[in-house]
Amino acid sequence: MNILTGLKELFEPESTTNAIEENPNFVTRPNRIKYMLHVLMEARVQVTLIMDDKSEHASQVLDIAKKGIVLDQLTSRAAHNKLTNSKSIRIDAKHQSIPFNFNSVIIDNKMNRGTGYLISFPEKIYHPQKRAFFRLSLAHAANRYKFIGSVQYSENTITGYVYDISYGGISIAVTSNTYIKKGDILAPASLTLDNDQRIECDFIVRSVKKSAAEGFIRIGCCFLNLPSTTKSIIHELIRKQERNRAKKSSELS
Repeated sequence: MNILTGLKELFEPESTTNAIEENPNFVTRPNRIKYMLHVLMEARVQVTLIMDDKSEHASQVLDIAKKGIVLDQLTSRAAHNKLTNSKSIRIDAKHQSIPFNFNSVIIDNKMNRGTGYLISFPEKIYHPQKRAFFRLSLAHAANRYKFIGSVQYSENTITGYVYDISYGGISIAVTSNTYIKKGDILAPASLTLDNDQRIECDFIVRSVKKSAAEGFIRIGCCFLNLPSTTKSIIHELIRKQERNRAKKSSELS
C-alpha cells in the first residue's frame, strides 16, 4: 500500500451515522484509531509504557506505519532489556487533558538501527468523550474560525475561535472576559469560516473549563435546531479539514 492510499484510509471521513462510536468512552473504528494515533504523534505527547511488572517508562509515538505503531527507543538499558523480553504492554497518555489509553502487542522490539519498537494497532482506545461524536481539532488550523455569540436574555457577548468541532457541536476558546455557565443558550451566534463565509446557528453550553496551561476558557457547546443547509456546511468543513491534514502529512512524508 502506497503512502497516498494509506493516508486516504487514515483520514477517510465517515458518514454522520458512522461517526458515532457505540460507546463514547472508547474509539473502536480502525480508521478513527489510526487518526487519533496520528494526532498523538503530531502533538508530540509523551506516553507511558506500562510493562507486565507494572513498571512505567516514558516514550513517544514516532510514526504510524503500515503494520503498527513505532515507539521511540527507551533511554534506560534496563528498561530496554525488559521490553525486549515482553510480549504485551499498556500505553497511557493524555491529550488535551483527556485520557488516551490502550493495550498493545509488541511486534518487533529490535527495529533496524535501534530506532524504536513496533507495536500492534489496538482494538480500542480509551478516550472518553463528553459528546457522542468524534471531535476534530481546529486549534492549530491555518485559519482560525471566529466565533461570536450572545447569551440569551442577557447583554453578555462571547467572542473567540473554534477549538474543535464535531457533527454534534463545537468547543470554543473564549477570548472575551464574559461570565458564562453550563446550560446557557447562545443565541444568536455565528461562525466565520473560510473566505469570510458566515453561518448563523444557536448553541447550548454543556461545559465550561478554565485551563491555566492554555491561558483561556474553553466552552463546549451543542448545536440547537441546526438547519439542514447549515448542517451541510458544517459537515463539508469537517471533511475539508480532514483532507487538508492528509495533504499536509503527504507533503511531509
